[in-house]
Amino acid sequence: MARPQHPPSRLTVLGAALATAGLVVSLPAAAQQSSATKAEADTTQTVVISANKRLETQREVAGTVSVLQGSDLERRGARDQEDFLKLTPGVQLNRGDPNGSGITIRGLSSQASPESGGAQQNASGSYLEDVPLASPIGKGLVADILPFDLDRIEVLRGPQGALFGSGSLGGAVRYLLAKPELKAFGATVQVGASSVSQGKTAASLYGMVNAPLGDTAAVRVVAFDRTAPGYIDNKGTNTKDANEVRQTGGRVLFTVKPVRNLTATFVASTQKTRQDDFSYVFGDPKKLEHDNPSLGRGTSQFDFSSLTVDYDLGGAILTSVTGYWKAKSNSAGDDTKLFATLGLPLPIVSRSAASSSDAKSQELRISSKPGGSFSWVAGLFYQTNKGSGAAKQSDPSGAFGVVDLVDLQTTSEGTEKAFFFDGEYSLAGGWSVGLGGRFYKTSTAFQQTGTVFGGPSNGPLLAGGDSGNTPKVSVKYRFGDNIWYALASKGYRYGGVNEGPPQSTYKSDSLWNYETGVRLSPAKGVQLDLTAFLMDWTNAQFTYFEQRGQLAFSGIGNVGKARSTGLEAALRWRINTAFDVAASLAHIDAKTTKDVQTLAGRQPVTIASGARLPGTARLQTALQGNYRFTGPLGSAGRFNITHTHVGERVIDLTGFYKAPAYDTIDLGVNFNKGPWTVAAGIGNVADKRGIMNIQGTPDGNQAFQQYYLQRPRTLDVSVRYDF
Repeated sequence: MARPQHPPSRLTVLGAALATAGLVVSLPAAAQQSSATKAEADTTQTVVISANKRLETQREVAGTVSVLQGSDLERRGARDQEDFLKLTPGVQLNRGDPNGSGITIRGLSSQASPESGGAQQNASGSYLEDVPLASPIGKGLVADILPFDLDRIEVLRGPQGALFGSGSLGGAVRYLLAKPELKAFGATVQVGASSVSQGKTAASLYGMVNAPLGDTAAVRVVAFDRTAPGYIDNKGTNTKDANEVRQTGGRVLFTVKPVRNLTATFVASTQKTRQDDFSYVFGDPKKLEHDNPSLGRGTSQFDFSSLTVDYDLGGAILTSVTGYWKAKSNSAGDDTKLFATLGLPLPIVSRSAASSSDAKSQELRISSKPGGSFSWVAGLFYQTNKGSGAAKQSDPSGAFGVVDLVDLQTTSEGTEKAFFFDGEYSLAGGWSVGLGGRFYKTSTAFQQTGTVFGGPSNGPLLAGGDSGNTPKVSVKYRFGDNIWYALASKGYRYGGVNEGPPQSTYKSDSLWNYETGVRLSPAKGVQLDLTAFLMDWTNAQFTYFEQRGQLAFSGIGNVGKARSTGLEAALRWRINTAFDVAASLAHIDAKTTKDVQTLAGRQPVTIASGARLPGTARLQTALQGNYRFTGPLGSAGRFNITHTHVGERVIDLTGFYKAPAYDTIDLGVNFNKGPWTVAAGIGNVADKRGIMNIQGTPDGNQAFQQYYLQRPRTLDVSVRYDF
């Protein structure tokens, strides 16, 4: 079965920005201890964010933003996206192999499976600092940054087209790194070990050094070597616990403040990921095994750099953000069982792929300082992206007269130019109004060459482009410590090209979001957020399949319209100085509002209007509890428990593949005394086999279902020393 535009690879070139963490449930570095201690003391404190590209308090934003503090994620033992995205209502992780997962926000997805989706942009965007990890053709990067020495994660729900551009239809995930401290030296060393139920045990090492360089500069260096132990047996190669993943790398941040009004920060990071075998199970989703005749090995590397310069003009701040990233991968896999279920039984079908993508971006903006009746930002943005790839699906026996059944090469290029603005003006009586928008112009070029079953599959260089605007309008009303708001905002996504033959283009799609909510403080230590939304999706890009000879090819088409409606709720309650709780809930109804044409087996079918969009549960909840106590030897102890529920989902638009609901309980405890922190945690205490994603064939063949499961029960321990 041929895959779309970019080379078929279970280890795709969606490199993570930094390694995922083993267990990091300790306190943050010494340079940050004072702020972390304050955060522990009051879980309902005011949180300052930059989701609107200027400093604002979280609960003043006309929109929905969840903030996950890096120090809190460390204490809870969060390792990666699987651990922390489940804490945010309306956000779903559709798991794949390392660096190949998908993020769905508020139900906006046209295909959840990492294999059978098309090559369009993700419907939800990822950003490292202020640099978009997005590609105009293809899914771009699905950043999975470890919480170690991370300042915070901002999860923006709803389209972010006005300020963040393409690829943020459902929302965006922003990763903000801890910056160098100019006045204090600090260092951290942490060692940890992870042991997985029915699997291996592996060690990890993390380190950070923050060093002032005189009075006007500082450097912060982070390094890591993390191994995620394997726990899935490959019966075909007789390899136990085959799916071990090792991630190594680090970053350097350099900040200089030569004069009072000027601050510049340079970031350079690199990460290499090595995967020993696929992370799915085959056949029985309750058994941690598959039986491919070869191992699914692969490596990927992601390099990132940015330069952010802020100049204080007195009444405003001028900011320049220059970004660059490059991702490349090589992988070898196996498609023997896939071809067999398509009626093409062969002794072995091997798969190999190599991909490369790089992007350069520049943003120049000017924004108001906090305070005053008029808050605003305006700027210019430019990004260019280039990609290339090569992939083969080969039959060494030559049973069909050729060895290379599919042999394809692709090149792509895209640019985005934009002007954006956003402002809010405070009126009398607690009222304020906001207006924003983005004017953009995009261009794309794509070409494919190669062969399919020995026949040529060459296409001409196809170019396209689009232009438009994405407005945003809001109104807010403050009453006491409470806020009501209403918001209308628009997002968009690149159009592109299907390789064919025959080649065909698909249009940009766009979405209007209508949202209202309240941010309430009904009692001391209590915060309650309630949000309702309706999103109308126009020219929605959906994956379709068509039969060409022996194989079913996937492509992208604009099939019309879809709609997502939902309710979100979040409660935080500081009961007393020792105990606090948090709860979140999202109920989402996302479905098509127009018939969709696709292929099932070798026959065209019509998916009737009202079909559920894939990858999102109707109901998702999270409950968290934290208890602070005096531990042994006079240490400060902290215990946390988290329960999450993910409702049943469909994984593809046809509804062939369904994932049942599942629940997860995580426990953690840590003890801190002076510079030492000792921590332990158990993830997935009940050792449940929750299905997070499914790969399958276009015809819903029940003989071919590959399941991506939540991690089995995992015990993590760590020791940390802060200098």
